[in-house]
Amino acid sequence: MRKVKYRFFLDYEKEEKWINEMAKEGWHLEKFTTGRFVFTKGEPGTFIYRNEFLGNLSKKEKAEYFEFLQDSGATIVHEFFGWIYVKKPASEGTFELYTDASSKITYLNRILNTFLVLFLANIAGAGTNFTLLGQSDTGVMHGVVAFFNLFVAVLLSIPMMKINKNKKKLQEL
Repeated sequence: MRKVKYRFFLDYEKEEKWINEMAKEGWHLEKFTTGRFVFTKGEPGTFIYRNEFLGNLSKKEKAEYFEFLQDSGATIVHEFFGWIYVKKPASEGTFELYTDASSKITYLNRILNTFLVLFLANIAGAGTNFTLLGQSDTGVMHGVVAFFNLFVAVLLSIPMMKINKNKKKLQEL
């Protein structure tokens, strides 16, 4: 049996927690896209899932990393737009992708840099649209788009602040 769930997360940790709660109920992740998750029914609590943002790894780096994960007993569930989900049997104990502070900080920087680019693009878009506001007969539309850009920038700032907070905690270790 299959189940499709629609959820949108800006917080990758909350998303991962939700996926693992679904797995504890016997719903195993099969694939995902932005806001859409497909599960198949199975044995409850069989797997532990982890998500990871790969960013702009080259094909060679990605292949080497996937091989490393598979050699460690993990299975790549699905990959979408730079994000992957990996699972490992729960019977093997705890499953963490990053076990030391420095590699976790590097990972958080990778996510933060991506959010920062999107944040700055939306701020620039808002500025451009506010500038064009009174210069044409489509001024109202420029205002709507500018406010949308600002809204997206504010949404992006929330996970950016959380990631920075997590980085600072790790740097104090």
